Amino acid sequence: MKELEQAEDDFAHKALVEAIENQIAEGHPREAGLVMMALTSKGMDHEEALTAMADVLASHIARSDETGTGFDVNAYAADLLALS
Repeated sequence: MKELEQAEDDFAHKALVEAIENQIAEGHPREAGLVMMALTSKGMDHEEALTAMADVLASHIARSDETGTGFDVNAYAADLLALS
């Protein structure tokens, strides 16, 4: 059972990281690229930065799901900026 949970966690993390990479590539929200540049210029490893940003995305997805509201891209962008 523990192996299944780990596999699910790994899959979710990979999907979140992929979403962040897509946001950076597409420039939407633009804060994603800005935060990545800021974090890596401060010496954070690229993968660590992706993980930190993925954590922010996950929390906003969870909040949206729990409240039944739409995804608030402005709040998400603000929280991304708080990382840098």
